[in-house]
Amino acid sequence: MKLAAFLRLIRWKNLLLIIYLQILLKFSLFSAFELTSNLSVFQFVTLLFSLILITAAGYIINDIFDLKSDVINKPQNVIVTNYFYVESVQQFYLITNTLGIVLGIGLSLSLQKPTYSFIFIGASLLLYIYSKTLKSKPLIGNIAVSFLVAFSIITLCLFDLNLENQSEDQQLVIYIILMLSAFAFLINLVREIVKDIEDINGDYSLKMNTLPILLGVARSKKIASFLCVFPLGLLLFIVAKYASLYKYIILYLLLFTLVPLLYVALKLLSAKTKKDFKKLSMFLKIIMFLGINSLLILSLNSY
Repeated sequence: MKLAAFLRLIRWKNLLLIIYLQILLKFSLFSAFELTSNLSVFQFVTLLFSLILITAAGYIINDIFDLKSDVINKPQNVIVTNYFYVESVQQFYLITNTLGIVLGIGLSLSLQKPTYSFIFIGASLLLYIYSKTLKSKPLIGNIAVSFLVAFSIITLCLFDLNLENQSEDQQLVIYIILMLSAFAFLINLVREIVKDIEDINGDYSLKMNTLPILLGVARSKKIASFLCVFPLGLLLFIVAKYASLYKYIILYLLLFTLVPLLYVALKLLSAKTKKDFKKLSMFLKIIMFLGINSLLILSLNSY
């Protein structure tokens, strides 16, 4: 029972998605375009563990700071205090966070790129500051956590690719990853606003100042729906630019990302209940997963 609770605490499904994405990038996308890699398999696993541990620590500290709000918003899903003592959860955070940073610093030093250590230290600090302070700020917290999601996609490029290589294939791959990062940032930004609307009761009782509390649910819904225009525009740009070169992936993007995202944008305007927003939040997570899967289709098409 406690193992299941711990896995829920660290959001194991989200961590699996990170692992899946990084494996797709290194062993599918990079291989399909025959890019030269800097990381050995052991170094790649070290990077992956560092990312996973720091992300897990971010989820843990977020649940610690969100305890009072979660008791109101989702009392049946509270893990801290229901399954573990607060002190035990704090120890989980210290262990996972420290180990993640140490692995990241060790990898950076082994690659003779000591300045890359600040990526792991900075990510850890931003996750802590987000949970403690930024989360209660309108839009700033949403942007901060969305930036971290997007940056996690770019991280492998920094470590694994020789950025001085100007080959067309590598430039195309980097361009693809940057577009995916932008897509992830925008989708996650919309989802964070939707989650704030969903959690408005608990946040209001704790005198937090999230976007729905500042502007109201109706205006926040419109903002979230409007923000969907940007990832939709990005998808339309990709469709227009690569329709003649990658027909299958363009068809996939149209059916499994663009159409569902358009549905979410429209549904947001009519959503009313907590259940409605919870469904839309889950739908946005699925769209993110489907967007990541486009890398697999692109890789298969490139072999």
